[in-house]
Amino acid sequence: MAHDVTVEILLTGEGMSPGKIRSKEIAEVIESVEDMIASMVIRDHPDLRKETIVIGLKSIRQGSIGLEFSPNLAELTLPATRRITRSITENDFGVLPSGAINSLRKLSAFTRRHQCNAEFFTQNGRLESLAVLTPETQIPDIYPLSGETSIYGEITRVGGAEPKIQFKTLDSQIIYCSTSRAIAKKAGAKLYTKVELHGLAEWNSETFEIENFHVIDISDYEQTSPSEAFEELANLIGDSFDKIKDVDRFVSEIRYGLSEA
Repeated sequence: MAHDVTVEILLTGEGMSPGKIRSKEIAEVIESVEDMIASMVIRDHPDLRKETIVIGLKSIRQGSIGLEFSPNLAELTLPATRRITRSITENDFGVLPSGAINSLRKLSAFTRRHQCNAEFFTQNGRLESLAVLTPETQIPDIYPLSGETSIYGEITRVGGAEPKIQFKTLDSQIIYCSTSRAIAKKAGAKLYTKVELHGLAEWNSETFEIENFHVIDISDYEQTSPSEAFEELANLIGDSFDKIKDVDRFVSEIRYGLSEA
């Protein structure tokens, strides 16, 4: 017998019942739950579009604020939900994409504002408790790293109403890149060819993985030896880093800002 698959969040604490919390705040909780799960799915399945992932509100439990969601892609959304809740339990948010962390921060702000807990469950034949977000849970600030860079590899697919380039890097990572129609046409002529993509990247500040890449130019790939590459890099950098004595502190200040000490 098939079971309805649902994701549930139960808000517990004094004053946590329909009619005692503003509708706007409940709407923000609903939106945050949908967005954090969708962000996780998109990170793991970048060929999907975010708007195709629906974590629709199914019901509100009587006598409390228990929100039951019915996802349209349970085979993707349930694993994504478990990864998010495992991050809460283990207090390790570095594996999550920035979109999921932003949504968790909104939920965390709600729990602190109302001094309540947010309990996560899944229902797939049986109710399974996953994690509890409390007012004491600390969700880290996000310091996205962004800038111009180049990536190297093979163009494996081009297309879409909103132009996308599917790109396989030299280390076999698949990246879905946004671009203009003109660049997409240029990419189409270089399918299954090793190239250099130059563009604007956003990195996860914890894992340093590229989360977004917008292509602004495509060049032919020129293979070179490691020694030649390091020599060219050294020439570009020059003596810019010679005065840095504490490399760990220097990198930390770039990622998290200057310390007060």
